[in-house]
Amino acid sequence: MRFKPVAQNPLEWFALQAGLVPIPLAYSHFGFVMSKAILEATDKGIFEAIGHQKISPKQIAKHCKLNERAVTSLLGVLASMGLLKNHHELFSLTRQAKKWLLKGSPQSAYWLMLFDNRVCFKWMDYVGEFLETGKGLQYHDSFTEEEWFYYQKAMEASARATSKEVVKKIPVPAQATKMMDIGGSHGLYSLELCKKYPSLSSVIVDLPNAVSWVKADHESPQINNDIQYVAADILQYDAGENEYDLIIMANLAHHFTNEQNILVAQKAFRALKLGGYFVILEVLRPVQIKLNNDMLSSIGDFFFSLSSTSGTWSLEQIKGWQQKAGLQYIRKITFLSIPGYAAVISQKK
Repeated sequence: MRFKPVAQNPLEWFALQAGLVPIPLAYSHFGFVMSKAILEATDKGIFEAIGHQKISPKQIAKHCKLNERAVTSLLGVLASMGLLKNHHELFSLTRQAKKWLLKGSPQSAYWLMLFDNRVCFKWMDYVGEFLETGKGLQYHDSFTEEEWFYYQKAMEASARATSKEVVKKIPVPAQATKMMDIGGSHGLYSLELCKKYPSLSSVIVDLPNAVSWVKADHESPQINNDIQYVAADILQYDAGENEYDLIIMANLAHHFTNEQNILVAQKAFRALKLGGYFVILEVLRPVQIKLNNDMLSSIGDFFFSLSSTSGTWSLEQIKGWQQKAGLQYIRKITFLSIPGYAAVISQKK
């Protein structure tokens, strides 16, 4: 997937084709303004104030305790992004805004927006130093309690967008009884898998600070019977031997070095029963740098290099970890919910 300026009339189309439009300016100047506009609109409660009704800028400003003139200007930006509709000076949310931005929506990215606005946006001030030193922020080591909260809520929101599709597509051995979920403290992958396979229980292994922020929803008696939490760093944790039918690691390899990912694959090989699957879920790095590359992969690699001194990995690199550990690569599965996101599946033969 790629984001770029789109012509809205024949004259603009001609200007784009003729190279007359300063495309870098569209990405640099307008890009960061658009990003901050939607993040602040989410943070200040503007989308929640509109909800499922038609409402005036004055009503929105009063509800959110904001300046009416400033809010009106912001609404123009949000409307141009396809998030609002104008009905004779009354505004309502478009379908995609209701789906992705309202806090109560099943697919809501609300908490991811708050994490970006209140935590990640500050990281951009570090980009210059990162380019000079190559050293990432290693944010897992420096989060405050508040930042851990936003991070965990954001990871849950991100997983909610993919969990149901992942569960439908990844393989699970017949009569499977036990799985391990590495780094999945939000519990959504484990929860959905245990719902689909009633005989399955899950052990979720994640950092102590992450486990401490497990949502109260995951502490109901039914879920506790299916899911056990272990507060540990997988790099030091003894995962046992021949215990699990399935091991998944979602959105974690991009925080580890090549050597650390090999170590995790070796632990997975030892911990799996014969016939068990090790599934790594990641946004894959492009094989080579070129024009029209998938932006999600490229931006993800840069973002995770900035944050963790690691980055995304290619399919061949991930297959290499699995094969070095003794696992047999089976296949790659892609998902419609996040283009560029994939499950790389291996098996203990």
